[in-house]
Amino acid sequence: MKKNILNIGIPLILLIASIFIIGPSCSPYGSFSYKWYLDADNDGFGAWEENPIEAVNQPAGRVKDKTDCDDSNADIYPGAPEIPDNDIDENCDSLFAYTFYADKDGDGFGAGNPVILELTLGENTPDNYSTNNADCNDNDNTINPLASEIPNNGIDDNCNGLIDAEDIRYIDADGDGYGSIQQSAAEGVFNSLDCDDTNAEIHPYTMEINNGIDDDCDGIIDEGF
Repeated sequence: MKKNILNIGIPLILLIASIFIIGPSCSPYGSFSYKWYLDADNDGFGAWEENPIEAVNQPAGRVKDKTDCDDSNADIYPGAPEIPDNDIDENCDSLFAYTFYADKDGDGFGAGNPVILELTLGENTPDNYSTNNADCNDNDNTINPLASEIPNNGIDDNCNGLIDAEDIRYIDADGDGYGSIQQSAAEGVFNSLDCDDTNAEIHPYTMEINNGIDDDCDGIIDEGF
């Protein structure tokens, strides 16, 4: 028994001693060196590179992780909090967060509390959701900001806060459903909400784009960016 212990123990002791004296990178079981990737923004996540530094100990400014999708911004890394409506993928999952509202009646206008959903960049608004909460009755698709006010029905059909108000038509030159402040004698729409009646992409309740323009007519340019 003692002989077996000596046969096993002595080589093991010598092996451990050689690791401490010579160093772990020279262990007979192979090198313990690692690949280290540059972490330029110091967020703990490095970016992939073709020829990372290989070393036993961690070089300054480098980490083992290589999953950062933007190593120039410390707020962008895997697992980072996603900020909605800014067209930035903070958590590096190739999805972008946007604010939506439930559109139960499918009229294009939502209501209720905001819901944050992640989509691929450029993906259309999901079914039964809207980018606005302008609907004053989300159970009836004939009631919304683009509806015509029906007289003497006791309902605010176009969600302008007025019930059975006189229908005044406004010129909608760009055909986006939203009128200018210029009234129309006959043809036109029943709202004057458009802030640019020459561009059908600009009107209330549309999604704001980072382009130096007030796309949604709320008086603020590029909010969220």
